[in-house]
Amino acid sequence: MRKLAIACFSFSLSIFAAHYIFSRASVIYAAVFCALLGAAVLAIRLKSLRGVVIAAFAASVGFVCFSAHYDLTTERAHALADTTESVRFVLSGPPQKYENYTSAEVRLDKEGLPGLKCVFYDYEHDLERFSCGDVLAAKVKLSAADIRYGEHTDRYAAKDVYLKGTVKGPILKIGHNTSLTSVASAISRAIGQAVDATYPQDTAPFMKALLVGNKSDFYRDDALYVALSRAGLMHVVAVSGMHVSYLVAFLRFIFGKGKRSAVICLLLVWGFVAVSGLSPSAVRAAFMQSMLLVAPLLGRENDPITSLAAALAVLLLLNPFAAANISLQLSFSAMLGIVLFADRITETMLRPFGEGKAADWMKYPIGIIGTSLSVMVFTLPVTAIHFGYASVLSLLTNLLCLWAIPLCFIGGYVSCLLSLIPAAGRAAAVVISMLARYCFRVCGLITSLPFSVFYFSGALSAIWIILLYTSLALVFLFRWKTHWKILIPTVTAVVGIVLTQLGTEWFYNSKRGTFAAIDVGQGQCIGAFTKEATVLIDCGSISYVDYNAGDCAAAYLKSRGRDKVDALVFTHLHADHANGCERLLNLMQVDTIYIPPAALEDEALLDLFRCAKQHGTDVKLLEDGDLLVMSGMLLRAFGTDNEGDRNERCMPVILSIGDYDMMVTGDAPAEREKKLIGEFDLSIVDALVVGHHGSKSASCEAYLDAIGGRRALISVGNNNYGLPSAEILERLARFGYTVSRTDTDGTVEIRVNG
Repeated sequence: MRKLAIACFSFSLSIFAAHYIFSRASVIYAAVFCALLGAAVLAIRLKSLRGVVIAAFAASVGFVCFSAHYDLTTERAHALADTTESVRFVLSGPPQKYENYTSAEVRLDKEGLPGLKCVFYDYEHDLERFSCGDVLAAKVKLSAADIRYGEHTDRYAAKDVYLKGTVKGPILKIGHNTSLTSVASAISRAIGQAVDATYPQDTAPFMKALLVGNKSDFYRDDALYVALSRAGLMHVVAVSGMHVSYLVAFLRFIFGKGKRSAVICLLLVWGFVAVSGLSPSAVRAAFMQSMLLVAPLLGRENDPITSLAAALAVLLLLNPFAAANISLQLSFSAMLGIVLFADRITETMLRPFGEGKAADWMKYPIGIIGTSLSVMVFTLPVTAIHFGYASVLSLLTNLLCLWAIPLCFIGGYVSCLLSLIPAAGRAAAVVISMLARYCFRVCGLITSLPFSVFYFSGALSAIWIILLYTSLALVFLFRWKTHWKILIPTVTAVVGIVLTQLGTEWFYNSKRGTFAAIDVGQGQCIGAFTKEATVLIDCGSISYVDYNAGDCAAAYLKSRGRDKVDALVFTHLHADHANGCERLLNLMQVDTIYIPPAALEDEALLDLFRCAKQHGTDVKLLEDGDLLVMSGMLLRAFGTDNEGDRNERCMPVILSIGDYDMMVTGDAPAEREKKLIGEFDLSIVDALVVGHHGSKSASCEAYLDAIGGRRALISVGNNNYGLPSAEILERLARFGYTVSRTDTDGTVEIRVNG
């Protein structure tokens, strides 16, 4: 069995290497090298080297599979990119409705590209009329899924999607293909409808995510999403091994542990995984559970390492690009930690309690702690890189909540069955909702505690992670028998977090203050803080998928030791300047929001008032000539133009720390900049945020010449607008500005001396 594990892990590692290390052209050379290495070692004919031979040939196969998959999918998809044509396609999943569009995963029914998976977007919401399995025809504008805003992205390919399409015109239904996928989708939809009919609005989104992995409504409840993700309980709504184990335990309780029970478990486990959408984490869990169930039937012993390796290899064989899927990465790194360390940690922590009743009472809480710690062994660096934060108190969250989750999971399905008798279903839902709300409140309370979330930033965080893993390696390499050994990595973790936080605060408080153009993608968020006050000017970005400006702003400020925002000032309420507000309010205390008078006519104002009211945040008007005085900072507001479109009616502001002044104009056009020259002595301004993300309609010559300093920041991300324009970059260079850009430089800081 371990030979299979070696082959599978080597195959999988080569896929990851092909994706993250090797260039597209060099993958095939890597395959040849591994094959030659395997042949050379095989020629030596030493039994002790068989593992090397297996690993080398398996790696060669992995590189070949990656290259072949690219040619069969991405290369063929590129041939159709940037074309508009009539196509036939089959809905492979239920359409998802959003505010401005409806999207759906489809498979093309086209000669030369049969079954190629795509995502289609329909801005007329016509797609929402159809269901999984429907065969449709429409005129569609196609584009390559691996290119976004002119840059390479693996977001779609990781989900086996290779083309994006925008529907142009009416959609015709040609027929319907009944398949296992369409049946599973229909069952999932029926369960979702039963939940909606049975559960109250505050718990229905959570229950749908828990039961069938449908998180579309869950993500719309931003406060709930923030509470669960920051408290470390988000894993319960990502269908994985935990859900499969709950299901199998329940089925074993009902049907016993015989062969018939094993067959029933196999069928229902894979049925559940299909209904929940066949996510990588769910497929991995079903695969491993299947090997556990099948092994006794075949007279074999199940090996968890081999099962894990085989599950990973199968998933990557089906789609090598899934190596970039964060769900897959977290699922497998968590399971690897459990397999290698959970029992060791639990046994070590139980040793002081001996063999008596005390040990029996402590098995459950220590088991949860041991499993949670083992999960973090490999998921910590993954979450640090991908999300930029770690839930420090997730152990406490799991200890308080995990007893309730299986009751919600099994009880949820029972309530759906009882919904055939509406009164019985609603009665069961009342009880389950109480458990769900208990978990919500625990997560909300834990998230509100100081240091509940640690945000990674800079060299100090990297040093902390290195020291933590060094201490873990020493503990397990030396195999100390004493139960006190668990304190070594624990103390390292706690002391490291405290010292990192204190060191970061000292570093930023050693100067008078800091200005920052925070990288929020294509949008704007300008931060400034002194030792005692924090200000944000705008908080928005175009994309909620890759960036949420509220996430980015909160992560930046919290990693610099800031725990609240004194003033959030909006130049205007256009989405790429304001749509991160809700997330920011859910993550940080914001004392006051300031808006310009022109915002009173904006349709986004109602949502802003709603969010502010929920969090006890004041909303005030900031008019021409108003001054905001905070500890060490001064903000001066200028009036808006009533001419131009909504996007151009911006309130320019000057924010000052001591004698250092920064001008921010939002998306104000050149005409407004010219008026500023007559309203204020711009020669005292030391730096400016280039208007409209570097659009040629702003930052005119007269304005640039009037600014006294020569430091320019451009808040911009990858986009289809050609920003920043070559004309603006040339103009800034001609006037002698030093330019920093968030799309190339990341978050840009200007530290002000005392």
